[in-house]
Amino acid sequence: MLDIHISLTGRIAYDPRFFASDHEAPAMWSAVLEVNGPPTPRRDGSTYVPTRQVEVVVYGVAAIRAHESYRKGNLVMAWGCDLMPRTYETKNRDGKPVVRAVIRVIATDLGLATRYSPVREEQAAWPVAAAPRRLAQGASAAVEGPATPLAA
Repeated sequence: MLDIHISLTGRIAYDPRFFASDHEAPAMWSAVLEVNGPPTPRRDGSTYVPTRQVEVVVYGVAAIRAHESYRKGNLVMAWGCDLMPRTYETKNRDGKPVVRAVIRVIATDLGLATRYSPVREEQAAWPVAAAPRRLAQGASAAVEGPATPLAA
């Protein structure tokens, strides 16, 4: 079984939005990150770095911390395991309706980044082979024997 783990670094493009908690929903913080992709070749042989916009959403206490800590222009690392496409309708410069799309990441953790790392794609097996078997299967007894490292 494969599990998706997302780790991305990007600069906050617009002022983040914060929605306080109410009786039915936890607090929510949302920001659009501009994320640089891997170097991509052009037709003439030169390379360029494409920029994509990714919406990062955080809920609960992490949303309150993000609201207090992160502003437009900050370089932020986001970790999560849920990625979904989102489309919405807006108006272009001429006032005509346009459908736009953005990728939304439900982040489990956020942090300020000191340097920028380009996007990479990796796959890993879950549960990780180095984890004790009791963690993977939910058993309460410890497993004897050495754990095997994850195959590269």
